[in-house]
Amino acid sequence: RLFQPHRSLGLLTAATASSSFKNHFSSKRLLHRSQKGKFHLQPQSQSSDESFITVPLGERFQIMTVSKLVPVLVSRALPPSAVHHRRSIKGGGTPGKFEGGDEEEMHRAISDSSLNVTLTTHGPKAAGRAVSITLYSRTRPLVCLDAFPFLAKEKRNNGNNGWGIVDVIPLGKQRIAMSGEKEGKMENTLLFAIVCARGDARVGEERIDVDGKGEEVQIVGDDSEEESESGSGDESEPTATISASTSSDDSSDDDEDDDCSMSSSESKDAPPAKHCYGRVLLVRAARTNLEIIKTIDLDGRIGSNFIPFVGLHPATYVNKILLGGRPAVARAPADREGDVEEETEMTSMLLLNVRSGKMIHSFRCLSNPGSKKRGEMDDGRSVVITALEQSPAVDTVAVGTSDGSVHLVNTLHDVKLFTLRHKSKRRTKKAMSGGNNASHVSSISFRTDGNATRQGVAPLAVGCDDGSVSVWDLTPVEDADDASRRTLLTRMEGVHHGGISALEYLPGEPLLLSTGIRSNSMVLHVFDAPDHSGRVLRSRKGHTSPPRLLRYLHPGIGGGGGSSSVLANVSDGTDASSCQILSCGGPGDLSLRLFSTARSNLDKEYSQGPGLEKKAKKLFGSDNGDRRAELLLPEIAALATGDARTREWGDLVTIHRDHAMAYVWSTKRGAQSGPVLRQPHWNISAMKERPPRSAHATSLAISSCGNFALVGTVGGVVYKYNLQSGLPRGSFPRDAASSLTSEEERRRRKGLKFAGDVGRTMRVLEKKAGKGGTMPSDVDKAERDRLNYLDAEAKRKAVIGRASHDGAVVGIAIDSLNRTVVTAGMDSKLVLWNFTTHMPHKKSPILLPSPATKLAHVRDSDLAAIAMKDYGVAVFDCSSLTIVRYFGGSRYNGRSLVNDSRFMSHTGPISDLSFGPDGRKLFTSSLDGTVRVWDVPTGLCVDWLSFSSPPTSLALSPTGEFLATSHVGRLGISLWCDKSFFRMVLLDGTLKEPAKMNEPCPVAECEQEGANDAIASLAMSSTLSKNDDVSFDDGESESINDGLPPQAKEQGLITLSGLPPAHWKNLFHLELVKERNKPTEAPQKPPQAPFFLQWRSGLESGAADATDQTANAGGTSNNDTQTKKDGLDGWDAVWSDDEAEADNDGLNETEPNNESKNNPTAESNKRRKVVHHRSKLAELLQSCFDAKEVQSISGETYTDVTFHLSQMGPSSIDVEISSLCYGIHDLDEGLPLLHLASMWLLEACQSHQSFEAVNAYLHRFLHVHGNIITRMDQALQKENEESLLSDAPVEEDDPQKLKLKEFIETIVLLREKQKGASNRLQGKMQHTICLLRHLSRMV
Repeated sequence: RLFQPHRSLGLLTAATASSSFKNHFSSKRLLHRSQKGKFHLQPQSQSSDESFITVPLGERFQIMTVSKLVPVLVSRALPPSAVHHRRSIKGGGTPGKFEGGDEEEMHRAISDSSLNVTLTTHGPKAAGRAVSITLYSRTRPLVCLDAFPFLAKEKRNNGNNGWGIVDVIPLGKQRIAMSGEKEGKMENTLLFAIVCARGDARVGEERIDVDGKGEEVQIVGDDSEEESESGSGDESEPTATISASTSSDDSSDDDEDDDCSMSSSESKDAPPAKHCYGRVLLVRAARTNLEIIKTIDLDGRIGSNFIPFVGLHPATYVNKILLGGRPAVARAPADREGDVEEETEMTSMLLLNVRSGKMIHSFRCLSNPGSKKRGEMDDGRSVVITALEQSPAVDTVAVGTSDGSVHLVNTLHDVKLFTLRHKSKRRTKKAMSGGNNASHVSSISFRTDGNATRQGVAPLAVGCDDGSVSVWDLTPVEDADDASRRTLLTRMEGVHHGGISALEYLPGEPLLLSTGIRSNSMVLHVFDAPDHSGRVLRSRKGHTSPPRLLRYLHPGIGGGGGSSSVLANVSDGTDASSCQILSCGGPGDLSLRLFSTARSNLDKEYSQGPGLEKKAKKLFGSDNGDRRAELLLPEIAALATGDARTREWGDLVTIHRDHAMAYVWSTKRGAQSGPVLRQPHWNISAMKERPPRSAHATSLAISSCGNFALVGTVGGVVYKYNLQSGLPRGSFPRDAASSLTSEEERRRRKGLKFAGDVGRTMRVLEKKAGKGGTMPSDVDKAERDRLNYLDAEAKRKAVIGRASHDGAVVGIAIDSLNRTVVTAGMDSKLVLWNFTTHMPHKKSPILLPSPATKLAHVRDSDLAAIAMKDYGVAVFDCSSLTIVRYFGGSRYNGRSLVNDSRFMSHTGPISDLSFGPDGRKLFTSSLDGTVRVWDVPTGLCVDWLSFSSPPTSLALSPTGEFLATSHVGRLGISLWCDKSFFRMVLLDGTLKEPAKMNEPCPVAECEQEGANDAIASLAMSSTLSKNDDVSFDDGESESINDGLPPQAKEQGLITLSGLPPAHWKNLFHLELVKERNKPTEAPQKPPQAPFFLQWRSGLESGAADATDQTANAGGTSNNDTQTKKDGLDGWDAVWSDDEAEADNDGLNETEPNNESKNNPTAESNKRRKVVHHRSKLAELLQSCFDAKEVQSISGETYTDVTFHLSQMGPSSIDVEISSLCYGIHDLDEGLPLLHLASMWLLEACQSHQSFEAVNAYLHRFLHVHGNIITRMDQALQKENEESLLSDAPVEEDDPQKLKLKEFIETIVLLREKQKGASNRLQGKMQHTICLLRHLSRMV
């Protein structure tokens, strides 16, 4: 198959792609929704440059830098959740198959300070809630736990059980003892409290009976008791660790009645009680292990009336968490005597001890007694705590609710300090009818930088579901009657479309980072103004609804929008024109965005006019400044680009749904800055009569010269405009467009005079001609001319009538010479027009088998592909005026079951199509969830791709390397790479089933210098084995090459070194290179050198003199310093000038030690310490040989030698090889090195690795030492001949002669190996030549 996943674009957060967004905090949609997709900030210092955020993104998470908002780490895909959490197929089906079970969705991701360990919660996307916990080590998932295993034992109710994870609370670190090989050592682990809730509880709509004993509920640990009993207990501990010993408050809690405690179990498989709607899991995460150490069920007398939603670990509260959620009205059991039911107190926030599993306190300060029921809003719905945030002050937290209130609560004394209220400024139906228009609080953050303290303010940022951010000053207002009154510093409307998901101030900086629920964006505000208002410092935004149209910017011949293809430099993004994709949003998203496939910081949104916010505030009022979308253009239906006139005027034209006019944009300015293309009698003002529906634009094209734009309409007319001026230049057919304005047309009908009236001029000329008189012959000629003109006009109208479209024009194409215009319509007509005369071709129209829906044209081959309603594609040759190819459609419906790619067809409407850059391949996408690649010359389907979501649009890059697709329900753009550009791909055209494609993921980008080093310094050393490096799922990148030469996949195959050709080619001609580089004359001093330039006649001689002087002056100190360094046994020891060591070596040679004679091992060890003063190559040869002797390792021994030479240049290699032996006089030390070098070359030739480099090394070795080898061979042969003639005994024990014989035998063996390999290669080449010659004669 051709394509594989490359990356995704435009996906920043886990935003909801649904266009219809109802109340986010309703009773049924509250749980498991609001906490999904919130980022986790991990500050590394008091600077945003070293801070990171962890953002969940579909099946993965990405770690981004706050300074650039670019991803630097992207995880692998999630493992699947347990089977019992997936939805079964409705209406029965095959057992074991489930709906939506294969696609996981991540809800939360929290990383540690080193960014090495990440805890994630996730679940099936169809279920819509998190049910599993997974531990990641950097990017690899290690352990996956099921949070609700007890559901497997219960009867599956089609996935309607509402248990899910709603929040994750980090509790800190804990040191535990390690086991196994590291037993006795301590390891740091992370503790998390996983808050779970049951979402199918209908609290507030029906009564819930509490299972109890009738006794009054006692609260364990009142404020005073907790403080007095804890004493020196766990409250005095400064860290949030769970101690192994039992503290005083836990022992006192154990003495209380069992009814007052929550159910605590060490087993996670224990099912909760019937009326239990909340559970807390205590999870411990290590580097490679994840375990649930405790389970706490909220099933006590008060816990059963409480459904948790958010959680918080208060500062200095050891082992305790705050749980906020939904208050529930429950009925206590009837009294034993009077049988009277009592209404118990409601609770919306609890303080829970996770160590003992007991509730410490139930907060009553949030109850609001009044005429209505407590804890209910104006419309009768329950008030829900939606956000909890720890303030800089101890024992004070901010509590956000679903009625738009933020309460500052003192948790020590259970006192509500003051309340901040928020109301939405959106004009909703509820507000217009007099109902509650409160905005729900979704996130809270306190600002802690020093600038706010110096300015005397204490800012608090509150994010709401209406997309607004309110910043309050918590400092009390002076001279105010109400002590709880606070000042609103600023309110920013419309920060995120669809509501705020999370916001957080960076520690120690006036920076506020926020993400949206549906906006798919990240915004970083800075508060540096004197009035405390915020401005956007940095932002990254994507589409808020799935894009429906993709086109590459200036695609060249592939897309018909430009005159030439522009190549790209993807590595540095210098030429970004071919790496940029234009994307148009779907319903609800009226933006036109540009995404870069090379660098995400080049993404931007095209402007639709300056000052839209100011215009919106002026038109709709200051309270409705977020109504900017009402001033935007309608949804884009089509676009076209042309790069011929980019510098002069606009090069991008768009048409919009249910809109008649076209708009010109400038890609250079990134804004809509050109004229509006319209007919003169069309009203541009919305207050006047709109153009008729028949004038609504449906298709678009730009000429190759960049001067004209053609716009097709619903009525079948194609209008021609000039891009520079925006004036109309006729129509197709010619008489369809009127050049008169509406006022001129009105005056013409009434017979009034107006400027430029051609009819009036003709009438005046006729009168002047009639004054001179006319002869009868002239009258007859004029009558004949008039009749001929009427006859010709009737024929012309008949031709135009036959060729004109009766339906909407769905596609337009213009050839490269501006001669022919091709139009396709819904009336099954394909018409060719003359670009200049606006007349149809004499063979037009050409009837298609089915009504057309799309058209794509390639200018080089002048082919047009027309997608039709019968799910087929027709390829039309505009030169021969014939249909040359059919791909699928109604012609092959009867043969669709045949496994032949010639008869394959789409089974759904074709959503988009495009030609490749060479015009040989045609790409079609269909709503049946597939993309097909057709080979135009052969008519075969060469590739068939299947997706989990139907593709809505596709675009091919100008170079043909990448394919971009958009899909239903996905906010991002999927990018696929063509494998034929970097590997051999065989296309046989016999496809029996489509290839299921995995969704691509974002790619980590490290733009700033040292980004990788920053992450690497934070990461802990990995403790995983090498086997864990295998990719967790398909589609992951292969292992990175470590710099060594590639290994052969099968035994006996030859591999190349991959080195530059100059590395090994210059070794064959090194003498010629040296001769060319030889200087012609010695360097001379400049005649007039400035005084500040010092002339040095010889740098090397001066350096040598300085070295000699230093050595003579301080030889002893240098020796002492050098002997202290590690690595004297290595190559650095050559520079040592230890004379005493040299003397000792000389003594050892003359008087060898007896121990060395008797102990060969000691002698070998001593020999390994001897340093070869010749070269690094000699040292490596000796060390590799010694390692082979001592360890007796079979296989390749001299790999390090080959790798060492591969890192050097040709001249250095020549020096290394030449230093092995300097001639016949150097055989005492050079012969062993030559023998080792011959053994290395023999092994390298037998391994068949780095073939070209090894042969170059062998050639250089023989060229340098060939004379020595020949003389030694001749001397050995002469000695053998003399020994045969004489009767003298042969000295077999001479070590010099034995080494010489071994060396000659190795050289002979090397020659035989090379000769055998050469003969085998020559035989195969001869066989191939003969076979080719035979086949050529057959043809």
